[in-house]
Amino acid sequence: MKVVSITTAFPRSDSDVLIPWIIRLINLLKENGVETNIFTSSYCGKKSEISNHIKVFRFRYFFKKWEKLSHDMSVPEKLKSNKLYFLVLPFFMIFGTISAYFYARKNDFDIIHIHFPFPLALFGIAMKRVSKKPLVMTCHGSEVNMAKKNPIFRKIFNLMLKHADFITVNSTFMKNEVEKIIQDKNIEIIPMGAGIGDISEKEKAEKKQKTRTTVLFVGRLIKVKGVKYLIDAVKLLDPGKFELHIAGDGPEHGNLEKTAPENVFFHGYQTGKNLEELYRNADIFVLPSIVDDAGYTEGLGTVLLEAANFSIPSIGTNVGGIPDIIRDGETGILVPQKDPAALAETIKTLAEDKTLCEKLTENARKHLKDNFSWRVITEKFLEIYLKAMAQNNI
Repeated sequence: MKVVSITTAFPRSDSDVLIPWIIRLINLLKENGVETNIFTSSYCGKKSEISNHIKVFRFRYFFKKWEKLSHDMSVPEKLKSNKLYFLVLPFFMIFGTISAYFYARKNDFDIIHIHFPFPLALFGIAMKRVSKKPLVMTCHGSEVNMAKKNPIFRKIFNLMLKHADFITVNSTFMKNEVEKIIQDKNIEIIPMGAGIGDISEKEKAEKKQKTRTTVLFVGRLIKVKGVKYLIDAVKLLDPGKFELHIAGDGPEHGNLEKTAPENVFFHGYQTGKNLEELYRNADIFVLPSIVDDAGYTEGLGTVLLEAANFSIPSIGTNVGGIPDIIRDGETGILVPQKDPAALAETIKTLAEDKTLCEKLTENARKHLKDNFSWRVITEKFLEIYLKAMAQNNI
């Protein structure tokens, strides 16, 4: 089986921030007989290549200097960072659609799979019309957030989704949101799995021998992640007993660092062994996401899966897709969004109750294995692919 995956970006190196899970998914599908090629945009003139044994086609769309609409941050973030990128966006869409048309004429494949279908669905629709092959669209959250607040985007997104043979989303919350946009499609929930993680019983015992409880946050430093409220919560805790470590970068980094007390440590964007070390040293993991002023929120929260892999008890806010991972009192603790006092009190509770922590981490690891393991995710995508091919007599 041959699949062409259409994405906004594809990692240029192992340190790239966006969608690191895509290579993991492609490699696991390959083990099950699925060959995946990537159709994505260029970055500053970057050419098509073979990366990690994956064929990556990159289309050009503007002058090299301004060919930065994707890769270093999400497209919505890039547009917010500099309004001039709105002038680049039409070229991105026009040249992407033309390139998709000719790509489909020159290449053979069985399935077209779009990640982030708003607005990338146009590329998939062009490929579908040329190849007559089935089209799978996977919504990860950002595109749904963009569409649900703007009636024009919403209408366009609805028309795009109508071309899909199958639609998948990463959480129950996102399924409900997409069903508000389009009602006559079957929507399957297939989350993305954890990027890293596992820890031995010996390591679990060793990491508890510390004078201060270590709280960890991992993620992009953007408003929707709610890190501001986590820092405010830490200010309510005894600095001699608690410290907060923040792994990630983004447009809010400077503002957050200005307001942080001395027991808050910023590590910047981390990957590989450095990130694993932060997880291994953590006692409590917190994902304090919010619903921001534009209505954007957390699509799923895969960092919670990584925390579970490292046997770290987690606290999350009751927003977006987080409750799919954290079942309150069972696999973690849910608190109201934008509530530093509730966050601080819950952090103190977990720091003092080791029995509760052990219960939460044991249940979280089982929940992950049963519902969010890469084996389960791969099997679900394979099933969708086979159904799409059968419906199209391929």
